[in-house]
Amino acid sequence: MVRYVFSLLVLLGCLVSCSKKQAGSTGSPSFTQDSTVLKVATLSRSTSYFNLHGEEMGYEYEMASKFANSLGLKLEILLAKDMEELVDLLSNEEVDLVAYPLTITNEYKEKVRYTAHEYISNQVLVQRKPKGGKGKLLNDVTELIGRSVYVVENSKYHERLKNLNGELGGGIDIQVVSNEEDEESLIKKVSKGEIDFTLADNNIADVNTTYYSNIDVHLKVGFDQRSAWAVGLDADSLCQVVNNWFSESKNNYIYQYLYHKYFKQSKTSSGDYKKYIDSRTISAFDGLFKKYAPSIGWDWKLLASLAYQESRFQPTAKSWVGAKGLMQLMPHTAVAMGIDSARIGEPEMSVRAAVLYLKSVERHFMAIEDKKERTKFVLASYNAGVGHVKDAIALAEKHGRNPAVWEGNVADCLLWKSNPEFFNDPVVRCGYLRGVETFRFVSEIMVRYLEYKDVIKG
Repeated sequence: MVRYVFSLLVLLGCLVSCSKKQAGSTGSPSFTQDSTVLKVATLSRSTSYFNLHGEEMGYEYEMASKFANSLGLKLEILLAKDMEELVDLLSNEEVDLVAYPLTITNEYKEKVRYTAHEYISNQVLVQRKPKGGKGKLLNDVTELIGRSVYVVENSKYHERLKNLNGELGGGIDIQVVSNEEDEESLIKKVSKGEIDFTLADNNIADVNTTYYSNIDVHLKVGFDQRSAWAVGLDADSLCQVVNNWFSESKNNYIYQYLYHKYFKQSKTSSGDYKKYIDSRTISAFDGLFKKYAPSIGWDWKLLASLAYQESRFQPTAKSWVGAKGLMQLMPHTAVAMGIDSARIGEPEMSVRAAVLYLKSVERHFMAIEDKKERTKFVLASYNAGVGHVKDAIALAEKHGRNPAVWEGNVADCLLWKSNPEFFNDPVVRCGYLRGVETFRFVSEIMVRYLEYKDVIKG
């Protein structure tokens, strides 16, 4: 059973690779005053843990990081496949703490000790918003009669849907899928129009509205549910430490900042790039693109397309993950390229650092002989990190796709990395990724570049 272990310290290596380790090999941690490492289990989800731009991220991850820092401990993360495995990790003393809203049940109470900080959530219906005045949103659970709702078999959503169907006297068409899917992969299918309805916890649903603007999650389908972080059944001292930390932290900025960052702030951007084009120029920074693009063998218009995708040509832009400047570089990436992170707001420093980084990324894909194809892999890595793209290549090799071709091959495999069946595959080293964003990132840059070429000569 493969689980992934990551260090709290984010090194440059995180940009290009991710490590993995068998959880069983970690021994049985015992949290004491002499401990130097805090072993924490969580799930690879958009609400809890993921790796983006070489940065470990996620609401639960950042909370766990701050907790570990407050104790002066190094954080070690183990990723489980589901809640049952989280409980097993605690029961087997393979980890000290579960940093995930573990549902509070009588069954789990016999195996773990819940911390005092509780989450209150409820299940909601995920549906698409009407488009072009056609159709309407469901506003009452009775309207589910005669509709098909998709849930993972034997999940808590499946149980709730069966109970709701009984309460309504039947009529809901319950469609179950295997546990190789999860609620987030089904939400994605709703957004894409592949299915019409699914269920999700409201916190997970809220996060996904920041990615998919065409979904609605207003309709509750169940009662409030309690959940909390957990420690081992006999870990009284650690439980008290966690409780004290939550108590001391709840009135400061941490909750508000992280909640807004992950649950409210839009993760997508929009804009009309065509307004920047006339017969001679694309942007005020064309001179910089022309100066630096040749050093990586790019057409300057492709570099301009990347800059537009990243910042809409706004040098003061700052993303929700902390990327800054015209080329939206993470501060640690700029430093690794020899650029003072305080200067990445300067357009020339931003472009210079970006080109150096693109050059370093390209070295990982020199086995791809076709320069045009290789460029797509480089762009994908600029967005998601080399490690995730290498995961997609590994999946392509395993499943008979061409590992040197982007469209229809590695690009498809990158999309698979939001599906538990694939991000838990032993060949995958970097875990979960919302691959649709990187897929769109590459596609939109290339389409825009072709339009730039048609309009701008030279």
